[in-house]
Amino acid sequence: MPERLKEQIKRLNQIGIALTSETHLPTLLELIVRESRQFTRADAGSLYSVDRGQLRFEVAQNDTLAARKDKVSEAFRPFPMPLDKTSIAGYVASTGKTLNISDVYELSGNEEYRFNPAFDERNRYRTRSMLVVPMRDHENEIIGVLQLINSLDDQSSVTVFETAQEELVASLASQAATAIQNARLINAVHEVFAALVRYSASAIDARSPHTAGHSRRVATYAMRLARAINDESEGSLAHVSFTDKELEELNYAAWLHDIGKIGVREELLERVDRLSPAKMELISTRFEAIKLAVARDFERQRAEVGNPKGSDSGELERKLRKVDEELQFIRNMNRAKQISSKDIRRVREIQRKNFRNARGEIRAYLSEEEAHNLSLPTGNLTGQEFQEVQGHVLQTLNIINKIPFTKDLERIPVIAAAHHEKLDGSGYPLGLTAPDIMIQARILGIADVYDALTATDRPYRGAMPAQEALQHLIQEAEAKKLDPDLVGLFVSKKLYEGVT
Repeated sequence: MPERLKEQIKRLNQIGIALTSETHLPTLLELIVRESRQFTRADAGSLYSVDRGQLRFEVAQNDTLAARKDKVSEAFRPFPMPLDKTSIAGYVASTGKTLNISDVYELSGNEEYRFNPAFDERNRYRTRSMLVVPMRDHENEIIGVLQLINSLDDQSSVTVFETAQEELVASLASQAATAIQNARLINAVHEVFAALVRYSASAIDARSPHTAGHSRRVATYAMRLARAINDESEGSLAHVSFTDKELEELNYAAWLHDIGKIGVREELLERVDRLSPAKMELISTRFEAIKLAVARDFERQRAEVGNPKGSDSGELERKLRKVDEELQFIRNMNRAKQISSKDIRRVREIQRKNFRNARGEIRAYLSEEEAHNLSLPTGNLTGQEFQEVQGHVLQTLNIINKIPFTKDLERIPVIAAAHHEKLDGSGYPLGLTAPDIMIQARILGIADVYDALTATDRPYRGAMPAQEALQHLIQEAEAKKLDPDLVGLFVSKKLYEGVT
């Protein structure tokens, strides 16, 4: 075997290994053309894919045009071509035959295909020799065409492609086709997984109209901030850079950060006031019974002292009005964002009252649970309920820890579960401090806080204006709770604008 052929076969094996390690499809297509050109010493090359009955021009490389100083050559852009025998690439894709043409301008005219000189004319280029091979997958289906142009000799003069190269290039094209199919399969799996992640997160958010869209918005803010970091060329963030895989990892973590809320009672997520509508309706019904009891007691007491019917009616009206006032006070406390110690004392005074119902049973005006909820100084959740909501972070960790992520995505659970941690250790669930909180989790935390403050659909308070929310982020950064560099970038670059 000639030494040159041995070297070519060795090089072919090396190219095959390189192709199998690349899964990003655009990069892979460029790699296929570049390696094929180097293998055959071709000045130019292009790649077409078969796409729904058409040929799509995916990649074009040309050393002569690239080296020109005037840069007048046109930019290559993908465009579709008919999948028929009229063009050279179409002929190869339709028939599966390899074409090795010494000079495309000297075709006999009897061929089913023809050469279109329009590109040469626009770019002052001279196409001469061409080697065009079909790209077949493992099922022998043609998925594309590899087109090599103008083979160069040792003096860089255009020559014909050697016949001995045809089989080697055909073998390379088959390896390339398999690599393309693998990349497409991997991309399809990623797309399905991404869709499942988005759907699952959106479905959980949609359990309550008050959280719908939250995960999507958090992912948008987080990705904007991460990409802005990549653009920084000076300052404290200049040394930080995220790869495409790390950006993908952060995006998934953002979408999944609240998936643990599937284990939180819907009543807590929906809670607008201190008591649920059903519990307030129960209290309203009870107070109607209290008014009946007041009226019965009043009539009984009057009968015992022998007062004629209708006397002291004003006293009864005052007693009933007092019950109505207490019910209205309870309703006000139920909706209040904050209540005073004086209000709490009055709630407890009402709770200590009791009445006799129609069955003769002694009942309290308010249960201990009702009074406790109405006495919360701020918010609408008790300490135990708030802990239950906070527990969604550990639920998130437990759920996504069970997903068999690939090695380049294995940190998603850690990032997602740390979005409520604070740099000073005051966060939850683990109370991590700055050294233990990844920058991706810090990004996610800022995105989550900002959306929680500005969302228009939160049940427990109205939306905070953007400038007020930004000021809150700045104060949290000054207090060493949020990363000041990340907050500064989020604010200065206005990464919060335009997200709905």
